[in-house]
Amino acid sequence: MGLGLVYLQEPNTIKNSTEGTAKILDFGATEMQGWRKSMEDAHITLAPFAGDPNSALFAVFDGHGGKL
Repeated sequence: MGLGLVYLQEPNTIKNSTEGTAKILDFGATEMQGWRKSMEDAHITLAPFAGDPNSALFAVFDGHGGKL
Protein backbone atom coordinates (compact mmCIF):
# COMPACT_ATOMS: atom_id res chain seq x y z
CA MET A 1 0.00 0.00 0.00
CA GLY A 2 1.49 3.35 -1.02
CA LEU A 3 1.65 6.28 1.37
CA GLY A 4 -0.70 8.27 -0.90
CA LEU A 5 -3.49 5.83 -0.04
CA VAL A 6 -3.15 6.56 3.69
CA TYR A 7 -2.16 10.24 3.97
CA LEU A 8 -3.69 13.55 2.85
CA GLN A 9 -1.77 16.18 0.87
CA GLU A 10 -2.28 18.58 3.81
CA PRO A 11 -3.33 17.84 7.40
CA ASN A 12 -6.98 18.22 8.42
CA THR A 13 -6.60 20.64 11.33
CA ILE A 14 -10.29 20.95 12.24
CA LYS A 15 -10.63 20.24 15.96
CA ASN A 16 -13.70 18.65 17.58
CA SER A 17 -14.02 19.26 21.31
CA THR A 18 -16.16 17.79 24.08
CA GLU A 19 -16.49 19.15 27.60
CA GLY A 20 -18.51 18.32 30.65
CA THR A 21 -18.97 18.69 34.36
CA ALA A 22 -19.51 16.06 37.01
CA LYS A 23 -19.84 16.22 40.79
CA ILE A 24 -16.13 15.73 41.31
CA LEU A 25 -14.54 17.42 38.26
CA ASP A 26 -14.70 19.38 35.04
CA PHE A 27 -13.27 17.72 31.93
CA GLY A 28 -12.58 18.25 28.26
CA ALA A 29 -11.22 16.39 25.25
CA THR A 30 -10.18 17.53 21.77
CA GLU A 31 -9.50 15.46 18.67
CA MET A 32 -7.90 16.32 15.33
CA GLN A 33 -7.59 14.06 12.28
CA GLY A 34 -4.19 15.29 11.11
CA TRP A 35 -2.55 13.71 8.06
CA ARG A 36 -4.63 10.51 7.87
CA LYS A 37 -7.46 10.23 5.31
CA SER A 38 -9.94 9.38 8.06
CA MET A 39 -10.12 9.72 11.84
CA GLU A 40 -8.83 6.45 13.24
CA ASP A 41 -8.78 7.37 16.94
CA ALA A 42 -11.66 7.52 19.40
CA HIS A 43 -12.25 8.56 23.00
CA ILE A 44 -14.78 8.08 25.79
CA THR A 45 -15.75 10.64 28.44
CA LEU A 46 -18.36 9.32 30.90
CA ALA A 47 -19.02 11.16 34.15
CA PRO A 48 -20.63 10.04 36.29
CA PHE A 49 -19.87 6.40 35.48
CA ALA A 50 -21.92 3.32 36.39
CA GLY A 51 -24.42 5.40 38.37
CA ASP A 52 -21.79 6.54 40.88
CA PRO A 53 -21.55 10.36 41.05
CA ASN A 54 -18.01 10.05 42.46
CA SER A 55 -16.63 8.09 39.52
CA ALA A 56 -15.71 8.78 35.90
CA LEU A 57 -14.39 6.86 32.89
CA PHE A 58 -11.98 8.40 30.39
CA ALA A 59 -10.29 6.43 27.61
CA VAL A 60 -8.34 7.08 24.41
CA PHE A 61 -8.23 4.46 21.66
CA ASP A 62 -5.27 4.94 19.31
CA GLY A 63 -6.49 3.54 16.01
CA HIS A 64 -3.62 4.45 13.66
CA GLY A 65 -3.53 1.82 10.98
CA GLY A 66 -7.30 1.39 10.89
CA LYS A 67 -9.57 -1.33 12.19
CA LEU A 68 -8.27 -4.88 12.17
